Amino acid sequence: GAGAGAGGGGAEEDEEDAAAAGDITAKEAPPAGAVPMSKNAQKRAAKHEVWERRKAAQKANEKATKAARGEEVRAAHKQKLDAMSEEERAKYDEERSAVKSARMKGAEDAKAKKKSALTAPNNVVLDLEFSHLMQEKEIRSMAKQLSFCYAQNCRAAVPVRLHLTGLDGAMGDAVKKSCSGFEHWAVICAEETYLATLAERKKDLVYLTADSEHELADFREEDIYIIGGIVDRNRYKNLTLDKANEQGIRHARLPIRDHLKMTGTHILTVNQTLDIIHA
Repeated sequence: GAGAGAGGGGAEEDEEDAAAAGDITAKEAPPAGAVPMSKNAQKRAAKHEVWERRKAAQKANEKATKAARGEEVRAAHKQKLDAMSEEERAKYDEERSAVKSARMKGAEDAKAKKKSALTAPNNVVLDLEFSHLMQEKEIRSMAKQLSFCYAQNCRAAVPVRLHLTGLDGAMGDAVKKSCSGFEHWAVICAEETYLATLAERKKDLVYLTADSEHELADFREEDIYIIGGIVDRNRYKNLTLDKANEQGIRHARLPIRDHLKMTGTHILTVNQTLDIIHA
C-alpha cells in the first residue's frame, strides 16, 4: 500500500514534465543577441514550471479543504445550538462571553506588559555597529539572537528598556527581514550610534565585555549597560574593550564564574548576556 501510494501518479508527472519541456522548446526563438538556453537549462526551467503549477494546485486544494471543514464546523455548531433549550442557550452564551472576555483581558495585559518595557528603569543597549565585521550568515545569526532577546524581555518578570542602536545598513536590513513583527516591538530603535542617541548620559554608559579587568558587582538603575552585537567566532580580540576605551566609557565583565565552569568559555551570545541581566 505504501509503495503504491508513493509511486502513484509517476507516469502522469513524467508526462507533465515532458509536456512542459515541449512547451518551452516550442517557444519562439530568443531575441537577437540573447544567449540561447542549453537543453539542460530548458529542462530545469520546465521542471520548475511544473513544480510551480503543482504548488499552486496544492495551495488551492488546501484552501478548498479548509473552507469545507469550516462549513462542517459551522453546521455542527448551528445544530448544537438549535438542540438547546432557551435556558441552556442562555447559559452557553454567558460562558462563551466569559471566555472571550478573559481572552481579551489576557491579550490586553500582555500588550501592556510589553509596552511597560519602554518606561522600565533599567536600560540595556544592544550595540549593532559591527555589520562591517561580519559575514552575511553571521549577520543573520545576530538578527535571530535579537528575536530571542525580545522574546526573553517580554517574558521577564522585570523587563528592561531595550535600545537597538546602529540599525543602519546590512544589520538593519537583516533585522527588518528576519525579525517577525519587528515594526511593533516595544524597543527603542536608532540607526545612529548609542553615543549619539545617549550623548547626555555618556557618564552612565557601561560596556559589558568579557575582556574587562573590572568585574561587575551589581546592576544599578542609573547605569546603562551595553552589549556588543557581534557574531565573530572570537576572530576579533578585545574588540568591545578597545571600543569602550577609545570612546572613554566605563567597562566591566559579568560575574559568570558558574558559566565558565559549565562551558569552559567566557564567550556569551547576546541573548545569554541579557538572560544574566534579567536574572
